[in-house]
Amino acid sequence: MKILLAYNDTDVANRALERAAQLAKLYEATLVVTSVTPVAIGEAPDMAPGPELQRADALLRERGVEAELVEAVGDIALAVVEVAERHDAGLIILGTREPSQVERLLGHSVSEQVQRMARCDVLIVH
Repeated sequence: MKILLAYNDTDVANRALERAAQLAKLYEATLVVTSVTPVAIGEAPDMAPGPELQRADALLRERGVEAELVEAVGDIALAVVEVAERHDAGLIILGTREPSQVERLLGHSVSEQVQRMARCDVLIVH
């Protein structure tokens, strides 16, 4: 089984990382961690693991978990789903926060978009 963790080095993402580490250990699953840069402007982005993924990698190693790190660019929800599909993930884990009223009206919840688009299970960590 493969688990994809969407990570952005926030408090809620760190809670999702904890859950992903627990589940990866429990099920002896392969863990893939992605961080998405929302917009690419100018030159092609460097796809080497950036600071967010390096932080996730360090936190996971402290917990005895190794992960494949994948940088992505574009619409966040779409990129997360595409990385999950490309890596044949059976579960996507991501954090969520309470959206503002404007975000609710505009439907700008990444976690809700991911759960609608994904073809695999999605665990949303609050």
